[in-house]
Amino acid sequence: MQKIALEVAGPEMVVAKPVTREDGVVLVAAGAVLTPALISRLDAMGVGEVVVEGDALDTGAGGGAEALAGKVEHLEYLFRNFKDNPYMQQVKGVVRDYFAQKCALAAAVQSRRDGDT
Repeated sequence: MQKIALEVAGPEMVVAKPVTREDGVVLVAAGAVLTPALISRLDAMGVGEVVVEGDALDTGAGGGAEALAGKVEHLEYLFRNFKDNPYMQQVKGVVRDYFAQKCALAAAVQSRRDGDT
């Protein structure tokens, strides 16, 4: 389960916790599958984050500088149309930091495994 910004949510992701308004009214039930239309409606209602099942932003098994470079390159491609949007640049920064942490952790785990053999 992972809380992510609505801007990085994608179709086919499954909602893990109900999405609610500030007054507690449920907008989307747990177990619902996100669609482009649903993501757009949530955005129009001012929803900023959703909790989805699994590790939606999984960087894969690889780690280190090479894996991070590939993730950052893909991230730059995904956000290419938002260069003048400070909010989206902030989102990109958060995701880039997440990737950096995941890749560093994966590299440390691999290094430890290599040292144990």
